Amino acid sequence: MPDGARFCPECGTPVVAGGPSSDSRRIVTALFIDLVGSTVLAETLDPEALRRTMDRYYRACTTAVTEHGGVVEKFIGDAVMAVFGAFVTHEDDALHAVRAACAVRESVAAVATAPGVRLDIHCGIASGEAVVAGVLGGAARVVGDVVHTAARLQSHAGPHEILIGEETAGLVGGRVRMEPVAPLRVKGKREPVAARRVVSVLDATGREDLVPLVGRDGELRLLLAEFAEIRDERRSRPVSVAGPPGIGKSRLVREFLGRVGEEAVVLRAGCQAYGAGLAHRPLAEAVWSLPGGWEQAQRALETLRPSADRALTALAVALGIRTGNGLPVSVDEIGWAFRRLLEALGRDAPVVLVLEDFQWAQPTLTGMVADLAEGARDTPLLIIRVARAETGGAVPAGDLALRLDALAPAQTERLVALLADRAEVVAQEAVATDEELSRVVRECDGNPLFAELLLENLAGPRSVDRGVPTSIRVLLTAWLDRLPATDRAVLERAAGVGGSFTAEDVRVLADDEPALAGGVLDDALGRLLRARVIHPYGPPGAYRFTRALARDTLYEMTSKARRADWHTVLADRLDAGAPDPATEGDLAHHLESACRLLSEADPGDPGLPALTGRAARALVATGYRALHRRDLPAAVSLMERGRALTPDGDPQHRVLAARITDAYAALGRWDSARRAVAEAERGNADDIPTRDTCAILRQLIALRSGGPEPVGAPYAPGAGYAAPGAADDLSWCRLHQLSSLRSFAEGRIGAAEGAMRDALSRAHGLGDTYEGNRILASICELTQWSPTPLGQAIALCEDLVRRFDGDRSLLVPVLLTRARHLALSDRVDAAREDIVLVRVHCDDLALALGTLAAGQTAGLVESLAGAHLPAAGHYTAAADGLAALGQTRTAATLRLYAARERFRAGADDLLDAAELTEPPADPPAETRTRAVRLALRARVRARAGAYREAVGDAERATAVLDGTDDPCLIGEVWSEAALVLEAAGEPERARRAAGRALAALTAKEAVLPARTVRAWLAELEGKR
Repeated sequence: MPDGARFCPECGTPVVAGGPSSDSRRIVTALFIDLVGSTVLAETLDPEALRRTMDRYYRACTTAVTEHGGVVEKFIGDAVMAVFGAFVTHEDDALHAVRAACAVRESVAAVATAPGVRLDIHCGIASGEAVVAGVLGGAARVVGDVVHTAARLQSHAGPHEILIGEETAGLVGGRVRMEPVAPLRVKGKREPVAARRVVSVLDATGREDLVPLVGRDGELRLLLAEFAEIRDERRSRPVSVAGPPGIGKSRLVREFLGRVGEEAVVLRAGCQAYGAGLAHRPLAEAVWSLPGGWEQAQRALETLRPSADRALTALAVALGIRTGNGLPVSVDEIGWAFRRLLEALGRDAPVVLVLEDFQWAQPTLTGMVADLAEGARDTPLLIIRVARAETGGAVPAGDLALRLDALAPAQTERLVALLADRAEVVAQEAVATDEELSRVVRECDGNPLFAELLLENLAGPRSVDRGVPTSIRVLLTAWLDRLPATDRAVLERAAGVGGSFTAEDVRVLADDEPALAGGVLDDALGRLLRARVIHPYGPPGAYRFTRALARDTLYEMTSKARRADWHTVLADRLDAGAPDPATEGDLAHHLESACRLLSEADPGDPGLPALTGRAARALVATGYRALHRRDLPAAVSLMERGRALTPDGDPQHRVLAARITDAYAALGRWDSARRAVAEAERGNADDIPTRDTCAILRQLIALRSGGPEPVGAPYAPGAGYAAPGAADDLSWCRLHQLSSLRSFAEGRIGAAEGAMRDALSRAHGLGDTYEGNRILASICELTQWSPTPLGQAIALCEDLVRRFDGDRSLLVPVLLTRARHLALSDRVDAAREDIVLVRVHCDDLALALGTLAAGQTAGLVESLAGAHLPAAGHYTAAADGLAALGQTRTAATLRLYAARERFRAGADDLLDAAELTEPPADPPAETRTRAVRLALRARVRARAGAYREAVGDAERATAVLDGTDDPCLIGEVWSEAALVLEAAGEPERARRAAGRALAALTAKEAVLPARTVRAWLAELEGKR
């Protein structure tokens, strides 16, 4: 390239000043050479002879280094430091360094000195990442631990000895004969350094043949058979395709799709490790991948009446076509809508969903994909999960898991021939000789990507034979370094954006590069598209790297300081735009990355504290939004990362403690919840509001997890009066919730509801809609047992049904509460409709606990309607489900209810039933359970004629009611006592008992059970 040229003289491509090698992070190999016994040499030789000898030594070093593609970085006394791969990477840089060291050793040994004086050297070689500063063709300055390691290896090497580090040994592989040495204790290293002694460099003919491995025909047959099975049986099935980078996973899938593409509807998407909407973004990309995009999806969904509108809304929000109104659309809703889309598409043709880079899938997405495979109904659906994996991992029983290994030599030879034929067609000339193609077959190690890159590398200079590549990064860097400078500059900025990017994204980062101005950038993108380095992906105007590993390599090669700048620029751009929840995660990713990179590259930068604060706030805000969506794993990860960047003493620590414990509680991870509290206490130890909030959170965790509350701690039972500051809304809000839980456990439901309403008032003071919605749902559920009249309770339910329509995980308990209230109000058919609706929602979203709760509510509704045997069946099924989930205490209560319904249906075999036996006193049963058990036992004994024991049980049952204000429980137990007293011949006491039952039920406005008691009283009066 002529000096000062702005364009390539051969192809006209604009040249970016400085090239890609200026101040970049690269995998390099450092070589240190030093003379042995230079002091003795100086004492022995005449100064003039010494100068000539040293000149010959330096010349031997520089000649060998230069001939083998290295750069002499500096001379340090008698030592020479050289670097290989400083500006342009070759896949055999490490081998070049070893060859250079051996050449220097031979050349120096031949240097003539005084009689009896022998010139010798010792060398150290290490490979690893370093920052390289300089310009191609000029001097290089290399900074990194690899330099120090090479120097220490050289100092430990004996005369005529070459020691190489473990990384270098891995890169040269079988091309060098080596001997192990004992791990070295070197200055500046905490751990011993593994090293090997170089014996000689082997000729190509001295290498062993590659070990033959299994090809791809078997895997392709399995995929085709799996497709035929799902097509013929109209069912869904997941398949995993895994293997190391470049092994041909995507190629196998492409071949499979080529066989079935005309017959199937194909959707494709990729996962990534960061950014917004990780749980649902791949599903949105899959929709965009349809030939007709969103319009095709819309047409398919519109055939799904009556659920079309809900599904369309959820997918439109996921795709960013429409913004939600009110609550964010939950990931469960998006997953359900996507499943409905696949079911609609599958009516006319089999459906194939391909998810690339599944190793990056978040837990929520993994669960959604599993739900797709299990929940799609009457749909021929094949889900292919393509994941990078070096070794096989566990897969669900029954799933087809394909693990790809290296190609066998014959298959590799055929692949290389096909690649060469294609390259010749493109270039209109031969690109390689038969000998060179044979070398590619031998050296690619059966890896298709290695074969492709080695074939492309044949266009470059090849001064020495190449070793077997063991690092894909070295191979990819070698390929990237030969790209035109402008294309390389565009790709570097695209890699800085992330997994997918637009031309405008790259343009924003190109402001620092005048050579990319005007139409140059668009021209470069066009060339990269034609070369298939990038490809269109997702929404119109978006692109993605064809080789994800190329993106990763480019990103890592860019200096951390520059990457930090780029991430900051992208974050500033997002911040300057209109607030958009869809980009909130991208903002957090860019700020967090900028903060991490800058703290590593320049921890003293004065702008770092402000950048850290921005990153913390963005992560926390994105975590809160994930919590709203019920994407709990993502919420925990984001909030904990935000907390790690939040400085000690910041009041945000206690808010984070509350939110993180909420998420862990929902996940059932109680130990993690306790650790979150401890972290807040550590981060803000001297803050009184933080201490109050954390003490209350500890009590809440204990109560919710079923464990004992910490004794003697602040806010513990019996610990004496403690109260947060008057203006501390967060602590008061959680304290009222704690009081509510304690009151509920004691049967004081009115007090529990009142405490929750106080908590709601404090949540409003915080301006916290998340907390307010949680509390509203709790208040609604408490109205099932509290003295709140049914008219008011139903009105609250109606309001919350409208409010929570976009989040069915909140909607389900509200609908079940309304069903109970409607049944008590003598609207049984409406109650049954609500239960049917709940079952549909739970089935759509795989809400197992919601399904069991629906069964429990159905038992109550059928009991009120007089259908006692069906009610018993509902209670029993719910109990079995809860027991399977480990909730044995609640399951035992539901079995008691089932026994009560069997008794009401006429069963006479309950006298010795296990359900009527008093359980151990520790832990004590809840008020409701004790009262119902005693009342039922009284009825059973009365029917058996044991009136005295029956009356005793009835009296004990009503005595239990002294601790509760649950009107429905009071009405039920007193009415059961009335029946026992009447059977025992005590009509007056029975009349009074029924009167108390009627009063409680009337106050609750429970029309149906009150009418039953009133009719019984009228019948009793008629017997006078």
